Amino acid sequence: MNLVCHPHGCAFMREHEHDTIVVVISPSYIYACTRFRVRRTTLLPREEYMRIMRMSIPEVVAHLGRREYGQEIMDLAHDFAGAQLIEEAVNRNLAQSFRHAMAIAPGDLRTLTGEYLNRWDIANIMAILRSTVHDVPRRQVRDLLIPAGEVDSALLARLLEVTTCEEVLEALQDWRLYPVLAEYYRICGEQGVFARIENELYRQYYAGLLALGTSGCSGCQELIGYLRFEIDITNVRNLLRLHCAEEACDITVIDQTMIPGGRIPIDLFRRLYGIETEVEFVSVFLATDVVPVLAQAVRELRQDPNFSSEDAAELVWQRWHQRRRPVHEIEIAVTRVRLHQLESLSRRHPFSVLPVLAYLERKKYEIANLRAIARGKAFGLPPERIWQYIIL
Repeated sequence: MNLVCHPHGCAFMREHEHDTIVVVISPSYIYACTRFRVRRTTLLPREEYMRIMRMSIPEVVAHLGRREYGQEIMDLAHDFAGAQLIEEAVNRNLAQSFRHAMAIAPGDLRTLTGEYLNRWDIANIMAILRSTVHDVPRRQVRDLLIPAGEVDSALLARLLEVTTCEEVLEALQDWRLYPVLAEYYRICGEQGVFARIENELYRQYYAGLLALGTSGCSGCQELIGYLRFEIDITNVRNLLRLHCAEEACDITVIDQTMIPGGRIPIDLFRRLYGIETEVEFVSVFLATDVVPVLAQAVRELRQDPNFSSEDAAELVWQRWHQRRRPVHEIEIAVTRVRLHQLESLSRRHPFSVLPVLAYLERKKYEIANLRAIARGKAFGLPPERIWQYIIL
């Protein structure tokens, strides 16, 4: 593949069998994607995390203050201290990073980035709904919110001021996914309803993203390829958690929980849920595209180069048969593999939305890592215990 530039733009010239395919890329796309690749190099490397692990909380604050978190730490230092200052500062920095991404991404890159970031609306609104019903302190909820989607800081602040579930729903009537909330209006707060609301919100969210594939926008197909992979991982995780619930569920619940659009058909999840023998389970599970990802994750986690896809399927069966949730460390290892695959795709499609998302996802986990370190140190956890929650 060759990149050829001229005064009006650049184009990829790619040989495909006996034809040459020319893909024209605007200079603004090249500029924006290059900036995001450069910003990716500014994120904390493994060696720096290891140094931070050996620091006290005041030393971590001082260290982050000398990096890109300096402005946030300086602005918040008069209101917060210690671990809470770290969490507040990195959260604010993450929100600023998302706003910056939207500011510099042009055209379809901006549209796709905005659509992708709308997943934060779901996380924010569900946190507010749950806190309203369960009387969680508002300040504690506010610390969790990241204004990255369509629901901006002003509306989130307004939602934090209301006192009932009904008032939250009323304030969200202009939100694109409000019809999902309205369907559950009368039973808001009933046992299990929030899980059903959240499932449906994410189903509609992914449906909207996948629908972009038919719009012909630049970069849509590359994004959809990654989304289908992400959906598969989410569906497998949800299936395992459903099977571990105290009460068995029926096929209707499977249909309501699984997200359509992945590479693994919903019928296969239905079949998996009803299997009770190891041979059949392993055979069916091996047919999914998730098994190689799981095998790679465990190989890296255990540093065992001989761990195979068959080993991975049998490992899942052991947890499945015992109705035990997935091992936390393995879930984190799968997340690492997912991020590596996203970055690999971003290198294959360097002037699509994927380099933008690769940076934003890595930035999200940098913030999660720093929060984990702050909380772990505040509770006196040893570095090796905190390290289990770090995603690199």
